[in-house]
Amino acid sequence: MKLRYIISTVLASGAVLLAGSCSKNLDIPQHSVVAIDDFYTTDTEAEEAIVAAYYQFKTVHSGGTNSAAWLMNFLGDELWAGGGSRADGIYYQYSEFTFTDGNNVVKGLYQGLYTLIYRCNLVLERVTGDSAVMKRARAEALAMRAWANFELVTLWGTAPLVDHILSQDEYLQANSESTGVLWAAIEKDLGDAISSGALTDQTGTYRLTKGFAQAMLGKAQLWQGKNAEAAATFDQIINSGKFSLQADLKDFGTIRGDVTPEDLFCMRGIDDPSNSGPNSTYHGMWTGLRAEKYEYNYDKSRPATANFATYPFGFQVNATKPLYEKFVEVEGADGYRLNNFILTYQQMQDEFNTRVKDGMSIYDCEGLFNRKYMIWKDNGSAYRYPLPDHIMRYDEVLCFAAEAQFLAGNKDKALNYINQLRTRAKAPLATSVDLQVIKDESWMELCFEGLRYQNLLRWGDAQAKLTNRGAVHPELQPDGTVDYVRYNPDGTVGWKAGKHELLPFPADEMAVNPNMTQNEGWK
Repeated sequence: MKLRYIISTVLASGAVLLAGSCSKNLDIPQHSVVAIDDFYTTDTEAEEAIVAAYYQFKTVHSGGTNSAAWLMNFLGDELWAGGGSRADGIYYQYSEFTFTDGNNVVKGLYQGLYTLIYRCNLVLERVTGDSAVMKRARAEALAMRAWANFELVTLWGTAPLVDHILSQDEYLQANSESTGVLWAAIEKDLGDAISSGALTDQTGTYRLTKGFAQAMLGKAQLWQGKNAEAAATFDQIINSGKFSLQADLKDFGTIRGDVTPEDLFCMRGIDDPSNSGPNSTYHGMWTGLRAEKYEYNYDKSRPATANFATYPFGFQVNATKPLYEKFVEVEGADGYRLNNFILTYQQMQDEFNTRVKDGMSIYDCEGLFNRKYMIWKDNGSAYRYPLPDHIMRYDEVLCFAAEAQFLAGNKDKALNYINQLRTRAKAPLATSVDLQVIKDESWMELCFEGLRYQNLLRWGDAQAKLTNRGAVHPELQPDGTVDYVRYNPDGTVGWKAGKHELLPFPADEMAVNPNMTQNEGWK
């Protein structure tokens, strides 16, 4: 559906007034324009308003290089930033932790989250009717605003709380007094959305569900150390029987693996060249293979099996060796989940008749490819891949529920939830559970989904896992060997305690807003 444009016009002073004219003669209604005070009064207009919020949610969650998923994956330890070479953008700066407060992706994500909050505030303040459509729009806006604030508090700490449409004299907001202010707002928004009775409970829909709002509440409680409360919240989702694990991992992330009863919230782009919106998820920009570097169907005696989407140029992101080794440790080199999530260079040759061309090398690649979100030829058209974006799935609920139950002292429940995931993965069942088992399961099950970095921060594991991040970069050679190249002197890369616990507030914001205080380590 097309969104109406709401235009507010300011008339400049100093206009020449003709003799005998009066101001009422200038008050002429504009054609094809709806005044903002007259909008949001019908169900159609309420739906248009919440669609605008959904549009921004997809953009900031995974719609491009300024999205949360793009940045969070590169800051973690499960993907190399990749690209065609070191000259391909500045994305290696994230995996090296050499970015500054002037970084455009950090700024773009920060601005995008507040744009989402603004659109949610419009719905919450302007959509005031009592119809089912209007009530649902307000409930969805509350859940999306809470998600945006969750990203802000976990990544920036005391970001400003914007809980209403700001007037002009309120634009220069100060930091929140504490992170507790944001956490309280998140919990209230989610509690109000859940108790409204207006969110859908239907699975297989592209709208956010009541289960999504409950899962975000459980995560907010878990992040604050409210473990028993989080365990109870996640169990409400599990005990509802509304969601379940899909058995087949083969088509996960592709058009063939569409929205299922596993999805608490799934969005999808449209394969429409005339639509300039965020038609592809971040996955679509990652995992098509660079056409100039690979030889497809190189063994002519074998059937043509290479069906990867390829680019004349593009961005390729690859799995890290520690993640692959954790999979092998838990489920073996032939593990069902492993072989659906990560593709080795040998498998590329054996299964897809594809190899690196002689004289070429693959930057930031240890011979381990992201199969979980691999782009295939039938997934869309060049540079427009309308993949389902699985924003929240039931496996994430089970991972966090297991952690909450364990921390609340319920080890049997925690083990049960881990083994539900292991059963679907066709992996050996765990016989006992501790926090490390839960962390490892979460790492494998939720890999490449933009969740790992915030987990490492929350667990206090970032320094141990990321201190040497980016010290060397791998380059895969045609014969399968990997060269490790050092681009930076020792000590200039990697996560630093006292600095990288939080992202910097963008330099542009700090330059114009005297009420803001920069995070420690970035001043």
